[in-house]
Amino acid sequence: MNRRPDVLLWGAGMVAGVHGAACQALGWRVRGVVSRDPRRATELATRVGGRPVAAAQALSSRIADVAIVATPPSQHADDAIALLEAGYHVVVEAPLACTLADADRLIAAEQRIGRPVLYSEHLVSAPVIDVLLGRVGGLGAITHLSSRAVQSPPSWRRGTTEDWGGGALFDLGVHPIGLVIRTASEAGLGVPSSVSTLINDESTDRERATIKLRFATGITATILVGWQPGAGPDWDLQASSASGVLRGELYPHPTLESNGDRVDLGPPPHPDAPSLVDDYGYAPQLRRFWTNIRTGRAVPATSGFGRQVLDVVCAAHASAGTNAADVPLPFSGPRDLTPHALLG
Repeated sequence: MNRRPDVLLWGAGMVAGVHGAACQALGWRVRGVVSRDPRRATELATRVGGRPVAAAQALSSRIADVAIVATPPSQHADDAIALLEAGYHVVVEAPLACTLADADRLIAAEQRIGRPVLYSEHLVSAPVIDVLLGRVGGLGAITHLSSRAVQSPPSWRRGTTEDWGGGALFDLGVHPIGLVIRTASEAGLGVPSSVSTLINDESTDRERATIKLRFATGITATILVGWQPGAGPDWDLQASSASGVLRGELYPHPTLESNGDRVDLGPPPHPDAPSLVDDYGYAPQLRRFWTNIRTGRAVPATSGFGRQVLDVVCAAHASAGTNAADVPLPFSGPRDLTPHALLG
């Protein structure tokens, strides 16, 4: 099983296109593209060297090793379960689902079938974050942990539609929340114990959320997410202790600093401009996923991690709907409501 895998792209939007480009960079063959929109399926298939495929055909006859689910989040659970049952190894794009009930269904199906679902939080595999995660355990007792993700609002959809389930806190929030949870784990902080959140300008193109994620060790991580019309992406992650500071910047340029000094990450694969495929982790993540599939080696990027991130997102929305009250984790509220519905 040392060969390169064949891939099925389940979805034909922007993110599916990036996954397709990552497959091309790795030398993987995209065998087919499935979409509700035949025109988009044909366009993406042409770009990545595959062919448009009907969903029924892809499910009745397994045409690839790996299926990457990049449909709207409300469809993730149903799509991933169908593909699991059809025999595929499944990768699901973040966020894992729109409700915790759907995440539960997906994980139950994975356990019943006996094949893990892999959760695509590509930024964890970005070189900047990969090196940061490898170093954070050496800082000693963490005294500060924070992340930020601010950018222009999406022009191609409304973030609060039923296909998505939330605004900036759901759409953008899954990424910095996932990075903070992974960093906290590598730093020995354990899992978060509670969360409180304030949302400003809800459901507008200036929506912002400030998340306070508390850990049993006494550390509170701060996460800021928001839409800023006309702004370029501004994303970062920082961890510090009494003896050192690590700061990773993802946008506008991937860089890592240790105690204020630039960390050499090697020659950039794309010196003129950062690449989603390499600098932001899509290709490295897929390479790791295939290694995991071949060897059976456990990796943190599973559906369980995706559900943990969604658990925080749901609790954060419940907190924002109750005047930023502190909400214990794991979330004990309704599991069948989208994050946006939990605002009340």
